[in-house]
Amino acid sequence: MKKFISMIGICAFCILASYGCNHKQTALSEKGGIWAVYDRECRECHKASGKGSLIGRFIFKIPNFTNTKWQDNVSDSRLIISVANGKRKMPGYKGKLKDEEIVDLVKVCVRSFYPPQGQ
Repeated sequence: MKKFISMIGICAFCILASYGCNHKQTALSEKGGIWAVYDRECRECHKASGKGSLIGRFIFKIPNFTNTKWQDNVSDSRLIISVANGKRKMPGYKGKLKDEEIVDLVKVCVRSFYPPQGQ
């Protein structure tokens, strides 16, 4: 039983330790423009898929950008304010990013994860 508990602890530690550790350039940054900013500033937590990691969604309340209900219930202005000022564990990007970049992150990147009609 002790071995089992130890293995669970080790696995949990490894999962938490590896959360968001992949800093290499991805296909997102190869798109250029605002996607390079998303890749640099947002991908670590929100992931390339926009879903965030399972741990991030439950522990840090990272939103799943592909969730239709979430997309329908959050306004662009609310998201822009959250990106600019930060929210929970997310840092604010006012002063680090241009206002236009913050708006584009919301209107181009976050909204692009909205599932197509008919799904």
